[in-house]
Amino acid sequence: MPTTWLGLWYQRGMSSLLEITIDHIQTKGRCIDVLPIQQYYLFTDRINRCTRCLLFIERDTNLLQYRESECNDADDLSSINLCPNMIAPDAPLYTLHRNDSKPQSCPIQPPFLLLKLIKDGSICHRSSSSSYIGECINDYQFRLHLSSCSPYHQTLDLQLLCVATWIEGFHTYFVTRILSKQHHHNDNQYACFYYITKEKDISSSFSLSMATDGSCRDLNSRHMATVMTLSSINRYMVNESNISCIYPEEFQPYEWYSLNRTIQMFIRNNDIELNHIEQNEYNKRFHCLQSINSSYYRIRIFTNCDVNEKCLQIEKRTNNVLELIINNCHNNEYSKILTFIKKSNYSSSSCPTSIGHLLFESNFNHHHNHHRQLVLRKKIFHMSIGCDKKDKLIIYQIEKDIEYRSLTQMDTCIASWKSNDLSTIYLLAQSNYSNATYCLNFQMSDSIIIRNNSHTCSFNNNEDQTSISIYSAKLINPCSQSKQLLSNYILLLITILLYINHTR
Repeated sequence: MPTTWLGLWYQRGMSSLLEITIDHIQTKGRCIDVLPIQQYYLFTDRINRCTRCLLFIERDTNLLQYRESECNDADDLSSINLCPNMIAPDAPLYTLHRNDSKPQSCPIQPPFLLLKLIKDGSICHRSSSSSYIGECINDYQFRLHLSSCSPYHQTLDLQLLCVATWIEGFHTYFVTRILSKQHHHNDNQYACFYYITKEKDISSSFSLSMATDGSCRDLNSRHMATVMTLSSINRYMVNESNISCIYPEEFQPYEWYSLNRTIQMFIRNNDIELNHIEQNEYNKRFHCLQSINSSYYRIRIFTNCDVNEKCLQIEKRTNNVLELIINNCHNNEYSKILTFIKKSNYSSSSCPTSIGHLLFESNFNHHHNHHRQLVLRKKIFHMSIGCDKKDKLIIYQIEKDIEYRSLTQMDTCIASWKSNDLSTIYLLAQSNYSNATYCLNFQMSDSIIIRNNSHTCSFNNNEDQTSISIYSAKLINPCSQSKQLLSNYILLLITILLYINHTR
């Protein structure tokens, strides 16, 4: 068997995948001879003690079709040369789909309006106005939405991934894997389509036929297939400003990563791609529809095949930090803030010198010695930002307690900036233990509030509440050598007062 065919294949109606090896096909037997030019193969079935012919048609690297003869007595079918006469031209055509097929660009690129729909041989008037083929996050997916033709039928809503394409005569065929189904309960895993190649290329509208299943067998039967008359529409029809709707070139040559390194961002011309490194179903694309100003855009957000429109503001916080602020366009409420770090600048930077030394408390869980009960204990920590080392954030425990180990932490400053009203300082630091990056928010007032977020520098998103820690802190003194003795005295005094307060 050709080496490109080896592997696991799906055939509708079979309870398990079909495996093709170098000389064997599961359920067919062992290959004993071949006519390579005509693609006839002779198999011996030892279980049923017979031989059969198979005629293979390789449509695409991801799709094979075949016809087969009956399994005959070995004496009646002993030569491969008999195979062309053993398979009838109208024998059933079976389709094999490669199990691990890689996606490929679809031959049709949505969106399309539906002008006419024929289902089960009759025109469906009710469905046309609300049916469509919509675009998805990339060019190898699309969404097919066919409203029901009557109250007794269900809506067909499919997210489809193109995996195979071939041209036969005047027709272009393509097969898609069904990624998700809504209100559609049959067992099809694939869908097969075809259209007249020339008609699509030169006409403003064209007909697209869909088979009842992924075998493509009934595509030419207008009484069986679903036939859609489609009209192309401008993918991003907004206004003339779309032509110049390009994201800033200064951000495009680089790779960007989220703080927890789970999302990779690429900025390319009029698209921003967010690729989830571990979970592809969460990938997003921000397509630029309109440039309102140099940093504010109206965008279309694609999450797989779900589409909605928002507004996007790109804030350059430092040379190596970008924030994407997404809102609803009609108001200034932030719906989401995403923080990204430039890959090439994932290195240390000087810490902000305006904070200096801080004292803060943190809760620790502890099992009591006698009854093993969970007890919440408060511990006091000293945070030094850029004082002992310019690029280090150092945290160490103040009170000495023999029963508990002292916790020491020395992390690396990555970037910092101030809010527009200068009341808040943001600091990105990289953990010395895990190399993960987190964001600290210092609300500078008489009583300093420290917020810690391991996902982004947003502290008002409900979805991030599990990643946010909040501490109340006291400012001791800035990083000043001339005040070192005074700071040590104040530090000792505050520590004693806090310790006395907690022992009462």
